[in-house]
Amino acid sequence: MAYTTAQLEAIQESYARGVLEVVLPDGSKMRYRSLQEMERIMAKMEAYLNTAPTATNVAYPAFYRGYK
Repeated sequence: MAYTTAQLEAIQESYARGVLEVVLPDGSKMRYRSLQEMERIMAKMEAYLNTAPTATNVAYPAFYRGYK
């Protein structure tokens, strides 16, 4: 699953207030069983966001006709 920083920020805000129900930026609601469950999910999200590729390597082929 792809996580966004907006989703992480919404969960962190709810965690800081001690609220177990989160309304995500897309309007969906999540209810967690405990703050420990929120901590585990936040750790997974942070790990994903910190290791997600930020740019892709692109190689452009070069073709030559004849001699230089």
